[in-house]
Amino acid sequence: MSEDEGTLSIPAPQRTLLTLRREYLAALDTLLPLASRELRIFDPDLSQLGFESAQRVAMIERLLRRSRANRVCLAVHSPDYIRRGLPRLMSLLATFSASMAIHQTHGDAARVQDCFILCDELHFARRGVASHPRGVLHLHDNKEARGMKERFDQIWESSVLAVSPTQAGL
Repeated sequence: MSEDEGTLSIPAPQRTLLTLRREYLAALDTLLPLASRELRIFDPDLSQLGFESAQRVAMIERLLRRSRANRVCLAVHSPDYIRRGLPRLMSLLATFSASMAIHQTHGDAARVQDCFILCDELHFARRGVASHPRGVLHLHDNKEARGMKERFDQIWESSVLAVSPTQAGL
């Protein structure tokens, strides 16, 4: 057995510039199947991420079904669009309420302007300003992704649970 056969091949980090909104959506479609343990998304309201799509929601569902330890954490500035316009995602939240949470930002986090999608502290896509199309996709980059995880954790700590898996009516 050669020395190379006994070691695990770790892909080199890849960085791709994104200049169009559709490229950010394509990055999401690249990232969703790569998530093996957790998915963290920070976005103004998820309205531009195409979660109306049954395929995208099914990819999140597959992640959650793989293990009870897997997590999906979504942090948004406004949860209104999620409640009104994303019934598949709301259904997923009801089914996996122990593994999935949707928070709304408050305080300093409510003024943050970027957005990003982070998978397993290894892959992510980020736009520096959510309203602008320019961004970057990082694959196999645990060093850069670790910083994004810390950023997400800070945003998460400055947020509160915003969307309940059940709709209570009066």
